[in-house]
This record gives sequence, C-alpha cells and structure tokens, in this order.
Amino acid sequence: MKDTKEVVLFFKHNTVYKPLDVAKELSNRYEELGNPLILPETANKKNPLIVFNENKDFQIQANLLTFTIVVNHNCFERLASIIFDVVDTLNEFGCSFVRIGYISSVFLPPRCVDIAKERFLKMDYIEDVTDFNLSWYKKIDTKYGAINSWERFITDSANFDDLLCQYDFNSPAKEEVDFNMKYIKEFLRVADSYIADRTDF
Repeated sequence: MKDTKEVVLFFKHNTVYKPLDVAKELSNRYEELGNPLILPETANKKNPLIVFNENKDFQIQANLLTFTIVVNHNCFERLASIIFDVVDTLNEFGCSFVRIGYISSVFLPPRCVDIAKERFLKMDYIEDVTDFNLSWYKKIDTKYGAINSWERFITDSANFDDLLCQYDFNSPAKEEVDFNMKYIKEFLRVADSYIADRTDF
C-alpha cells in the first residue's frame, strides 16, 4: 500500500466563487492535474463543484465549505508549497480559509503488526486477535495554539498485510485561526514531527 497525505482547507463562512475560473487557474498552475470536472451547484454545500482526479499522485476536490488536496508519496516534498499556492490562488478570487485539517496515512511493514499488538494489546483477556482498529485523541500545543490530533492503528488482513498508522490533525472547530504562512508551516512541522516519532517502530 502507498502512503498518502490529505489536506482539508476550510473556507470562511458564506464563501462563494466561480468554479470554472478557479479550476482554470489551478489547471494553469498545475498542468499535471489533468482536466477538471465542473459540477453544478446544489443546495447542499458539501457537494463537490471542482474535481481533479486524473492524476493518482495529486488530486483536488472543492465545494463551498472545503478545499481538499490529496497526494501520495511522490508529492510529499511539494505539499507545503502546494498548500501555499492554493491559498494564494483562492485569495485572488476573494476566498479565505479559517481552519486546516491534515490526514496522514502511513503503511508500516507486516512485522510492525506484531510490534503494535505487543505495545497496545497487553491485557490478558485479549487473545488471538486477528485485526484491530485502535484510536485515541489528544491536543498538541504549538506556538500558535493547540491543535487536535487523532491517532489510529489499523489492520485489515483481508485487504492488506501492513500496519496502517493514520494521523488526523486539525485546528479547533470553534476557532478561526490567523491563516498565514507561518501558521501553516508550524502546523505541518508539528504534525510531521509527531508522525515521525510515533511511527518509529
């Protein structure tokens, strides 16, 4: 399985934009995205308006609430610059963001499944576990305030042999952050450092 990273940028309340214009600008900046799908606006703001899904390494989807970027390992080093570029692009169309979410899926080799069982399933009454899905939540402090963190360890022997370690970070739901480059850099730095430390099996 391939590692992936997903970034969700949350638009400011009541944001509007012209999907065709935004898609055209994104196509100009990132030719590798391929051709966009432009979908009609509906009453449900969660329904997608722009979809770039031709490139398996780098995909984008946007609606009136969120702008989502999904990349695989081939684009990890570019992720921060992609985020900055997207923020800049949408600013040109009068759109701004107030929150960020970041989901990182890391697949560790099969030998790590037994290490995880030993580390997390030490209770005597849990025996002969085939698969598990463990998760917990904590807050992580940064110099720009706390961020939420969900950590998950998942096995699914019917579909893959690896240990899936999934990390879901987001800025607090009831707080509008000062969404600038310093904040984004610190958010990613803290999250990536935490992931690196926790996946060191």
